[in-house]
Amino acid sequence: MVKKKAYAFLSLSLVFLFILTACSQGKESAKTENGDGKEVTIQYWHANIEEERVELLKELIEEFERQNPGIHVQQVPVPEEDLPNKISAAMGANQLPAIIESGIEQMLLLSEEEVSDTKLHEEIINEIGKDDFFKGVLDTTKAPNGNGYLGVPMYGWVQGIWYNKQLFEEKGLEPPTTWENILKAAKAFHDPANKKYGIVIGTQKDQFTEQTFSQFALSNNATIFDEKGNVNVDTPEMAESLDFYKELAKYTPPGAESWREAKEMYLSGRVPMAMYSTYIMGDLSQNTQLAKSTGFAIPEKKNKSSFGQITSFVITNTVSENERNAAKQFTKFLMEKENYIKFLHMSAGGQNPTRKSIAEDPEYLDHETLKAFGEVASQIPFALENLQRFDVINGKIYPKMSDVSAQFIISEAIYNMTEHGVKTDEVIKTVKDKIEKVMK
Repeated sequence: MVKKKAYAFLSLSLVFLFILTACSQGKESAKTENGDGKEVTIQYWHANIEEERVELLKELIEEFERQNPGIHVQQVPVPEEDLPNKISAAMGANQLPAIIESGIEQMLLLSEEEVSDTKLHEEIINEIGKDDFFKGVLDTTKAPNGNGYLGVPMYGWVQGIWYNKQLFEEKGLEPPTTWENILKAAKAFHDPANKKYGIVIGTQKDQFTEQTFSQFALSNNATIFDEKGNVNVDTPEMAESLDFYKELAKYTPPGAESWREAKEMYLSGRVPMAMYSTYIMGDLSQNTQLAKSTGFAIPEKKNKSSFGQITSFVITNTVSENERNAAKQFTKFLMEKENYIKFLHMSAGGQNPTRKSIAEDPEYLDHETLKAFGEVASQIPFALENLQRFDVINGKIYPKMSDVSAQFIISEAIYNMTEHGVKTDEVIKTVKDKIEKVMK
């Protein structure tokens, strides 16, 4: 009995020693050069947790590894809602991966913590071809200090006005691009007696309302901050934008509206136009007739303004130089035409290319979801050229805007104005006071 215990103890000890040795070797291989015959392993975190997306990424990784012997990529799917906590925990333990696929909030966090290789991102963008990226995409990923980029922009969704071209033609109306044309169409189609309305825009106290309003405000050069970072809402341009939005809201369905109503009302044919992101394309493609009749427009007054979110590859500077080089190679591999198109087609329409050449490439457009929209499909990604956000002024990001958005200061003001009749000057004063408190 004693002998068996001794053997068992010895066996467990050997197993433990083997695990320690393997971990040590794995850790060493992740920090050695692949050019001298040794291997390098990098981790790639992303939020594409759906089984089919994980499988597609696995295929792309296998092809990359075949073309790049000695480099191994471990994909780590992370639910989007868990990513902030996972990043924070990894930073605390100094165990960040080589690549994190993330949106603007996480990119800003990593940059503020000085763990993002912003100069390497710029190097990759330049090597791919800076002129091929949409201007709005680069503006919204430029590092706040102007030193490089927060990440390498991989894809983005964009928001605008989806409208039924056939109905517009029947009424002899121009596409809803200018403020005048948008309001004219909303009035022409508004028929509440038959439960049909002119448009759906955000009027609820939520992020969607801030996003939809931002497109009208920024198209009129109405900003939250000026170029020096001072609160800049008390302007004629902002007052004019709020007045117009309040007028337009008269032609929405009764009650405070959000993204759910926008999608449902347009898909059911109860409104001829609604503001929504490109993620509506999947649902629209199921109705072939409606998809073919659907156009896409962005508000325009003094300039054109779309809203959207860019997802980028952030390469961290906490890993070894060899790992950063491997991360650079993998990023550039995914941006190569054939691989990039496969990557984007994981969510066709939702994931729009950040590169102009790909947006109009026949191979990119050769997808069932995109083909349902005809020539409109190639036009939609170009709205990223005019991408504008309240937190970006002349290509400089103001991180404080995230605090303003988190407290729903803008959307609450819209809600009070459209649902409770609060006057424009009162709304502006309240917004200004609240934002100035946030800035302290």
